[in-house]
Amino acid sequence: MRRKKLFNNSALFSAKTKEKLRAFFIFCCVFLCPNFGLLAESSQETSSSSATISAVNKKIYFYNPEINIARNLVLKSAWDEYLDNGEHLEFQPVDDEADFIRLVHNSEDAAFIMADWFYSTLFLASPVEKDLEVAFQGIRDGKDTYSKILVANKGALDFENVTIACSGSKARAQEILKSIYPELSSFQLEKLNILLVPKDIDALMAVGYGLAEMALSTEVSLLKMSGLNESIYKDMIVLRESRPLKRSVLVFKSTNSAFKRHLSSLLMNMTNTTSGLKSMSLLGLDEWKLKTTFSSTLSNNITEYKNIKGGHNNDN
Repeated sequence: MRRKKLFNNSALFSAKTKEKLRAFFIFCCVFLCPNFGLLAESSQETSSSSATISAVNKKIYFYNPEINIARNLVLKSAWDEYLDNGEHLEFQPVDDEADFIRLVHNSEDAAFIMADWFYSTLFLASPVEKDLEVAFQGIRDGKDTYSKILVANKGALDFENVTIACSGSKARAQEILKSIYPELSSFQLEKLNILLVPKDIDALMAVGYGLAEMALSTEVSLLKMSGLNESIYKDMIVLRESRPLKRSVLVFKSTNSAFKRHLSSLLMNMTNTTSGLKSMSLLGLDEWKLKTTFSSTLSNNITEYKNIKGGHNNDN
């Protein structure tokens, strides 16, 4: 009898419990369902926000000792403007040579723009070279080479007692002067007074205004000077010319095919926009040429982006 009563109480409890649960679910349906969509949207927004935060920009590092670091802020601004729709791509100039070398050695998924001579000198014979892929060669006026010229405003000068204006670094200036004057000793080169300026045309201006007796510059800058200041230009004499030097290269250190394909497409499209032309102009280029050694698969995927070159108003 007692067992039967307990059973009945248990059955009653179960019935009451079921009734309460049914009421709870009805409450949920009436009051909470309208908010399910809002809760889902909130969840999606959080997920999207997390995805954006976790996205890491792919870097395009740049270093060239022939370009004064005072121009790096302008370079970054111009390139980032062009890469604005580049899906997490960022242009990063590097001021210090040692820092740039470390980045090349330590980076896993990046691109690097550097002078061809810099790449050949420091990386071509290095163990890291096997991980590097030269993808693009810089071009200007249809050529992948340029020459430095030594300009003065007097015919006869005491070479060891002059100031030589140039862009870039003192070490690079000495290297070029060594190729122009192979008869000079290392001791003589070290004694030269080098005046560093932001651009090649500034080196010519320094000569014109008496801040230096000689300038390491380019034919492009000398021609530009003829239009800017005829009185300075007419007194300038080209003393000697360097051997042909290769222009900048873009090198990948990445196994990410999507990244390489996307950046390659952007580079090939630079001549189509004002910001792209400006970005190349600041590097002394007017187009990028795809290297034949670059992956044939990537080449086939980006040939459609080739365009007629433009933007010939840049300074080297």
